[in-house]
Amino acid sequence: MALKNFLLQIAFILFLGLIIGLGINFSLVQKYFLGDFRFGFISLDEYSSIMFITLGEAEELFLERDALFIDSRSKEAFQEGHILGAVNIPFEEYKKEKALDLIFLPPEGTVVIYCDGSECNSSVELAKVFHKKGLLDIRIFFGGWIEWKGEGLPVSLEK
Repeated sequence: MALKNFLLQIAFILFLGLIIGLGINFSLVQKYFLGDFRFGFISLDEYSSIMFITLGEAEELFLERDALFIDSRSKEAFQEGHILGAVNIPFEEYKKEKALDLIFLPPEGTVVIYCDGSECNSSVELAKVFHKKGLLDIRIFFGGWIEWKGEGLPVSLEK
């Protein structure tokens, strides 16, 4: 009898944890079922030249000047501020015009692509395009502009 009560209590705690977890993450669960994430994930088998990096890894590449930083946000967002030395390739604007086909980057160089942060997928989508164009070393800094700026790292605020 005691074992049965113990198992019921464990089941209740697990159920309660599930309900609380779903409640706290309701917006993410809702986005998942609406299909918002289906383009945000990448298969590393399919996109072998792409890897995600942390703020520390992005900062190291920046300090060593070993990579080209690409900001995939809109022109307006880029003009309001960006990582110092970054170039702007606004994925959402260029994908409609097929202008991405005209961009040439050497396949052997390292590129770090970023956007606003974890809520933004344009860096992932741009990385997929560059992979298909033959780039061999693509890094996605998923923390993006928000994390970089928040840490007080070098930025350009030129308009």
